[in-house]
Amino acid sequence: MLALTVVAVAVMALWPSLAAQAASAQAALLILFVVVHAWLGYSARGMAAFVVIAGVISFAFEALSIATGFPFGSYTHHLPGVKPLGVPLAVLLGWIMFGWLAWALARMIMRAVPATALGGAERFTTPIVATFILGGYDLAYDAVGATAHSWYSYDQPTGALGVPVTNYLGWLLTGWVIFQLVALVETKFPGRPVTQGRSYWLPACLFWLSTSAQVFVELIHGTDGVAVRGGKTIAIADVYESCASTALFTIVFTGIMALIRLYSRQPSPR
Repeated sequence: MLALTVVAVAVMALWPSLAAQAASAQAALLILFVVVHAWLGYSARGMAAFVVIAGVISFAFEALSIATGFPFGSYTHHLPGVKPLGVPLAVLLGWIMFGWLAWALARMIMRAVPATALGGAERFTTPIVATFILGGYDLAYDAVGATAHSWYSYDQPTGALGVPVTNYLGWLLTGWVIFQLVALVETKFPGRPVTQGRSYWLPACLFWLSTSAQVFVELIHGTDGVAVRGGKTIAIADVYESCASTALFTIVFTGIMALIRLYSRQPSPR
């Protein structure tokens, strides 16, 4: 799956006419990886618990914000398809998919043994780190979705790229609630033996790093066009460049940190 993801990224970079299809293939491979990784690590019951927690909490906060403006701010989704209470199902899938990767990286960074769920302070510190890892992904991509793709629009598109700070605060709140609940129930779903090896955790780091590919690929293509948000004209090329710069210090940094932590500790005995 990782090899096919590399091929998809190469196609996006070298053949712009096939970029949309390659991006869809990359997304499908990422979804498949998360399903396999979660099932191997937590078992079917554990994977289901994570999906339910992430899905229910993200839906509740998304629907609440669409109705009241809290916690993300007032906005509207424009993605096609079924949208219960204004929330596209694809958005919930994104919370689950990227949430799982952020949770895996936080465990690698914070725990002496990533697969072991501990009590005490670690039960509360790991969710905080996972929250900022997930929020870093949103920081790198939300402006792209709001301008280049017009997947959603804000009633008050403030900020340099038309994304208000309330959106990022909402991501931190939602992410923290998800990860804290997962941490509290995690002991009921102990990791399988496969999670004791580095080979289980390494692909999660690499897939996480691969999620930054799209903003860097667009730097190669030099995307034209502008978007008008809140009375400001925003060049799409500037959005991609700013988001690529952000991705270096969020997605790429946390992926490298997790790799360093993974290989700096002694491997678990078989």
